[in-house]
Amino acid sequence: MKRILIVLAVMISARHVFGNTTSHLRFEENGGSVAHDETGLLDGDLIGFYSTEPGGGDDPGEGWSTDTPNAVVPQTGESNSSSIRMSGSGYIDLSNYNDLLLGYSFTIEMFMKPDDMAALYGASIFGFGSDSSDKLFFGIGVDAGQSYFRIQFMDTQYYFYTEDMLFNEWQHVALVVEADEYSVYVDGQLLNNDNSVGGSYEFYGDPTLGTRTIGGESGTFRGWIDEFRISDEALSPSQFLNAAIPEPGTLGLLGLGLLGLTVRKRK
Repeated sequence: MKRILIVLAVMISARHVFGNTTSHLRFEENGGSVAHDETGLLDGDLIGFYSTEPGGGDDPGEGWSTDTPNAVVPQTGESNSSSIRMSGSGYIDLSNYNDLLLGYSFTIEMFMKPDDMAALYGASIFGFGSDSSDKLFFGIGVDAGQSYFRIQFMDTQYYFYTEDMLFNEWQHVALVVEADEYSVYVDGQLLNNDNSVGGSYEFYGDPTLGTRTIGGESGTFRGWIDEFRISDEALSPSQFLNAAIPEPGTLGLLGLGLLGLTVRKRK
């Protein structure tokens, strides 16, 4: 009984630290025309890429690249040796018959390294939905030399300017949505927080090309994308992929603490 309680406590603690992953495209294949989702929900087809060979996105190229933000993913400790390089023509198509049910609270995060010219006229980082009424869109742009983020919730768009966007450098970007507000983080630091269009974001299975994409329906993003993850709750910065993984002893102590509470209640 005690062993079961300890395992349960550690599982609860790990759930609190990492959250539940809805989708996670790691881009570790380094070759081929499919980017696999670790959950199997949103396997992505490489559309419009002139090369799907290993290292095709190196120097500078387009496609699979060995340029990554870290040798390991800080939060999970997994090896990280490959990413996707986009040059403004190809994109990742996530459209299929599977439902993507984000609900009222979720987090979408990734590492990205945009080119200087990537956002000159606006570029899509990701977009879900077949029309403006149910759209969830996240992009970047440059206006009169000033960089900005653009977000669309259903048929309402939000823009905010920033000096924190990095070009030709890796950075971690997270969109966190909870109830009727959103927050955008860059490298774990809060960049912007505002009200949004509340509602349950549900994208039912639709195999039509371009209804769910990374990089834009026609390939507008230029730069690198890595570790694209969707979580089913509004994560805190300590739970993002760029946050350091907790020491094993920390989870164990949390588990023992929960076990102690359980034992005391039984006395």
